Amino acid sequence: MDAYAGRVLAERYRLPLRPAGDEDFAETRAFDTYSAQEVLLRQVPLPEVVEAEFADAEPGAGGRPPGGAGARPGRRPGTADRSPHDPVARRALEAAAAAAQLPDHPLLDQVFDVFVQDGSLWIAGELVAARPLSALLAEGPLTVQRAAEIAADVLTALRALHAHGWTHRNLTARTVLVCHDGRAMLTGLAVGAAQEALCGGDPVPREGAGPAQAEPRVQMRKQAATAHGAAEGARAVPAGVTAAGAGEGPGTGAYPARVGGDGAGAAPGAGPSGGLPAPRSAEPPGASAPDLSIPRVPAPAGPPQDAAPGGRPGAALAAERARQARLQVIGPVTERWAPELAGPQASPGAAADLWAVGALLFRCVQGRPPFPEESSVELARLVRAQLPAAADGCGRLRPVVEALLSRDPAARPGFDELRVLLWSVIRTAPEPDLGGVLVTVPAPGAGGDPRRLPIVRRRGELVRTGRSRRGAARRARADRAAAGTARRSPDAVAPRPAKRPKRQRAAPVAGAAALDRPGKPSKPSKPQRHNPRHLGRLLLALILLLVVGAVVYAMVFLPKAGSRASGPGGAMQATAASGTPSQGGQHGGASGTGSPQTTAPAGLADGFEVRKDPEGFQVGVRNGWQRRAANDRGQVRYVGGGYELVIVPGRDTTAKFGADPMAYQQDKEPELAPYRGSGWATASGLRRTDVGRTAMAEGTFTWKDSSGREVYVRNLAMIHDGRYHLVQVIGPHGDRREVDRYYDQATGSYRPA
Repeated sequence: MDAYAGRVLAERYRLPLRPAGDEDFAETRAFDTYSAQEVLLRQVPLPEVVEAEFADAEPGAGGRPPGGAGARPGRRPGTADRSPHDPVARRALEAAAAAAQLPDHPLLDQVFDVFVQDGSLWIAGELVAARPLSALLAEGPLTVQRAAEIAADVLTALRALHAHGWTHRNLTARTVLVCHDGRAMLTGLAVGAAQEALCGGDPVPREGAGPAQAEPRVQMRKQAATAHGAAEGARAVPAGVTAAGAGEGPGTGAYPARVGGDGAGAAPGAGPSGGLPAPRSAEPPGASAPDLSIPRVPAPAGPPQDAAPGGRPGAALAAERARQARLQVIGPVTERWAPELAGPQASPGAAADLWAVGALLFRCVQGRPPFPEESSVELARLVRAQLPAAADGCGRLRPVVEALLSRDPAARPGFDELRVLLWSVIRTAPEPDLGGVLVTVPAPGAGGDPRRLPIVRRRGELVRTGRSRRGAARRARADRAAAGTARRSPDAVAPRPAKRPKRQRAAPVAGAAALDRPGKPSKPSKPQRHNPRHLGRLLLALILLLVVGAVVYAMVFLPKAGSRASGPGGAMQATAASGTPSQGGQHGGASGTGSPQTTAPAGLADGFEVRKDPEGFQVGVRNGWQRRAANDRGQVRYVGGGYELVIVPGRDTTAKFGADPMAYQQDKEPELAPYRGSGWATASGLRRTDVGRTAMAEGTFTWKDSSGREVYVRNLAMIHDGRYHLVQVIGPHGDRREVDRYYDQATGSYRPA
């Protein structure tokens, strides 16, 4: 409660303490004193209302009523109003209240209360333990797969809204919350409905919009209209007459009572007929107690009274006024300005939410909106006159984003098609790197609790001092008991030695002989205690022995300084023993003399030979493979036995394609274009390796080629002297071991020019 020391709204919501004059905020935490839990309060400013005043009018008859915009005459300032007098404020409150009546959904937030106070519309909703998507985008753009996951959750929430006849129209990076478990939630429906109502629109679906929701919505509006009439009648009660539920304090009508089937109102806490839960208090029956639960807001009281027939403005002037109001209220947010909403005659629909999903995907992946957001007027003009920015950086999401940002609402894909496209992108996400730190939970023993993890023991306790202390204490008690027995026995000649523990019974021979000597009392032998210093010396000796063994192993078994390292990129680290390569089984290369290590690197398997290519590189190839001439794409191919080795020696530069080999391999490498364009493809083992100034990336890919054959591909992309060198081995999916073998030999012996 110390954190909520600010003002109190609606006599129950306590706000945090804010600096003086800092009252213009969109949302804030609040503490509900009735239910003793935290909620989220969202503020929607209401327009200022100035009423005409006449010189001969009575005092208080004209002018703006106290309490802010939309306040009812006669209501004291600083109190909540759930049936405002101003028609604009009443229309916004009814729209937000109607949005709160939607059934709960795991991907939609809950709305508890809606009221007007101090010139603003306040919406009390669920406080979700999550971060807004805008906060994540402030740290950097998201990956294509992560953006597709968030979009899939948003589409699920939108589909639930559209099934009830609603359109969200407030889908932005601020209204999408990302929970700690990775799922995304959609919020802001009530705020968007209130803002659209303030702009002259009618966000509440009409009766019959949804087959399953038509009759309940008519019943809700009838009940709200009856409650509104009952509230009007309560205010008309003369002074001195008490009306049930006419008060405004806690527990006496702080919220409009839900109405039963007979149209009679019921006060909060009245039980099943009232619609609000009974107060959770231990007071005896008949005592007045506040309602400790968060009530649901009342249903809307029908269409706005000041709207034209059909619920929409009929004149062009009214439509232009609504458009100007929307420019001021909504602001420059691309997701909320679909082309069909930016024109003079706005025609909102479900396709406007799909436009918002496309703009949100563009923002998530590329880190910026598809249109400039400098002003609302310019943004509304651009979305209708120009195409969005090119989605080059969206990768596999580019066709999805371009289809969603189409200016024709009918050309945007449906939910089923979008779901298939998004999941095809999500399945291409690389496998997570769990690392080497894994915790293995053992099977619980007999009578153990399977929910408890094993106790983590402290490390470093080499000497158990507690056990030796307990043993010494037992021995001392035994010595004192033996001495007392000897003093009590008159026939005792010599004290009887105390019985020692079994682990100390074995005494040295000299001590046994001393016991047999007459006249000399035997001295008890000292207990043998392990000295920590001896144990430390032993450990130090073991460590030195291990170090010496490691040095000897390195000198005997590891390769010399002139040999080459094996594995991917090993040729980039090796140094030649001499500068002139030998002929040694080369095909199509130049002849020469020199050390054999240049043409037969260490670790080259039997049946392979090193060929120095006319393009200036050398690589280990299977004996008998034929070399194909370099094509127009700079590829050198070695073919044999249904397998293919592709070498691209420095065709692409880092100045054009960037210095990240992993991004180049996934999104830009032409040799992997069949993988990116295939409808059935997988990727695994993606990793990047940096050796000095050399960066390389490798991965394993599978796809179906043009003939329908499933191929297995190992790919390596390395940067050398500012250029990309590619080594790729392609073979049948059933012979993956052979492909891995050819790939290891080629990458281990490859040396660029």
